[in-house]
Amino acid sequence: MNVKKPPLAMKEKATEQPADNGTTRPKNPSANVLPTEGFVLQIDGKFKTEYETAAQATKAGLELKTKYPFLQVIVYDAKERTRTLVGATEQSEKKTVPIL
Repeated sequence: MNVKKPPLAMKEKATEQPADNGTTRPKNPSANVLPTEGFVLQIDGKFKTEYETAAQATKAGLELKTKYPFLQVIVYDAKERTRTLVGATEQSEKKTVPIL
């Protein structure tokens, strides 16, 4: 019963390239460098996504906060070096958190 089996090989799947519909994704900052410009979402103490304006960052933060209310979402202003806490229930009220 010496049956030779074919070698196992990974079959490559044809990957589809995402359609370019003219939108650009926000730039992700480096994990080990403090941002120097723009507005960055800080999720549970980690810098995640960089935006050009505070309104864009706050909007994205509110969307995350409504989906996942247990997250701590902060918008970091790199130029002013300030942090603003984003809350799903406190949309109109802004809280500034000092840098430690």
